[in-house]
Amino acid sequence: MSPRRATRLRAAPLWGAAVALAACGADPAALGDAGVDAPVDAATDAPDLASCATSDACDWLAPYLTEVLGTLTGEQPAAPGVTITRRASSGERAIARQYLVDELTRRGLAPTLHDYGSGQNVVVQLPSTTGADLPRIVIGAHFDGVPAGPAAADNGTGTAIVVAAARYLAARPRRDHPIDLVLFDQEEVGLVGSTAYALALRDAAVAVDSVHSFDMISFDGDGDGAIELWSPAPELEALYRAHAGPRGIPVGAVAFASSDHQAFVDRGFTTVGVCEEFVAGDANPHYHRATDTFANVDLAYMTRVTRLLLAVLEDRATTD
Repeated sequence: MSPRRATRLRAAPLWGAAVALAACGADPAALGDAGVDAPVDAATDAPDLASCATSDACDWLAPYLTEVLGTLTGEQPAAPGVTITRRASSGERAIARQYLVDELTRRGLAPTLHDYGSGQNVVVQLPSTTGADLPRIVIGAHFDGVPAGPAAADNGTGTAIVVAAARYLAARPRRDHPIDLVLFDQEEVGLVGSTAYALALRDAAVAVDSVHSFDMISFDGDGDGAIELWSPAPELEALYRAHAGPRGIPVGAVAFASSDHQAFVDRGFTTVGVCEEFVAGDANPHYHRATDTFANVDLAYMTRVTRLLLAVLEDRATTD
């Protein structure tokens, strides 16, 4: 999460023709073939679906979140002889990016790199399973961190959730909307990666249904299990509340600008940011400190919120 700054509320959604994403000044090959969603290896789908019929009955979710977050924060190596301890410098981010590409590939997905010059976003595109010609859903989180520490909460948690969402959604038998899952680079230095992606979508007139950005879902000091929605579009706020209520998860909505969701709000997309109660005063006390470590993440809270997020996303990806 970037340092706090003044905010403004949402703009009206922008709709355009569903065309291939074009990077701003990037090599088109970095985004895959124009107009073609990256393929998903069906061989990995059946086991995941069998053990994960719904987000609330998903056997692999909690251990997988722990595994990905632990790897991003140095609890276990990312590859033989390679341990991720920071994700701030160009070299550190390159190591983390390679791990994310390798992990997504291991899960049968086909990640590509959106190269915008100073950094690279990691992108997984899931096609509609029904062939419906509908606007795409964008799901994102930033994978970079600050130099002070391992950046477990901010934003190893959001990154792990998006990786888990890619695995979960790829195995769903039905997705009416195509989905982009994007791990944004360089959020901590000014929402750079998310801005580049939002501009690419806008400039290519890509039809976007909604954007969901996850940042710092890590801490529940008062034990109420609540989440915060940042500058949510009204229809998305209603959707999250509809799923959170039966799960007993309180939801607050606030105007806040210092995270990747704002890059999409500023360009007119229907958007929501999701976080712990950062603005409401129940935020992780280790934010942007050396103590932002794996050990200081509330894994039970993170998992409970992830189950909610996956239910929301699955609902949004189907038309009835």
